[in-house]
Amino acid sequence: MADKIERDVEEVLSKIEDFEWHRRQRRGPSRARRAWNDSWQRLADRASLRLARFSAGHLMLVGFLILVAGLVFRIRGPGLWLMLGGVIIFFLGLAWSMRSGGSHPTHSARGGFWRDRYITYDGEPGGPRGWFRRWRR
Repeated sequence: MADKIERDVEEVLSKIEDFEWHRRQRRGPSRARRAWNDSWQRLADRASLRLARFSAGHLMLVGFLILVAGLVFRIRGPGLWLMLGGVIIFFLGLAWSMRSGGSHPTHSARGGFWRDRYITYDGEPGGPRGWFRRWRR
């Protein structure tokens, strides 16, 4: 019984050694493959930098411009499709701005920055209560 276990252990160890040898002998990607991957990586980096600067306001502006272009070309067939696409893009930008709009303080609010924090000076709560209080003034 001990010989059988010893043989099994030796067999497993030899397979592990073979696996390690094959892993070390495996070649990396070719020069052409590395160049291709690097070019795609640079392209993706450039695209992500451009998209990082793209905001909801930009999307709404593009939607509005497409809508105006559709109004100008409405005599022909693509005008209706341009108007429809512009309206959809505009409303997508509007929904995006409403979804992410409340996280940053506005400059028109009374307050300021102190020790990298925004401090409001008037004790009005945000949300619907604050809206109604401002409206009553």
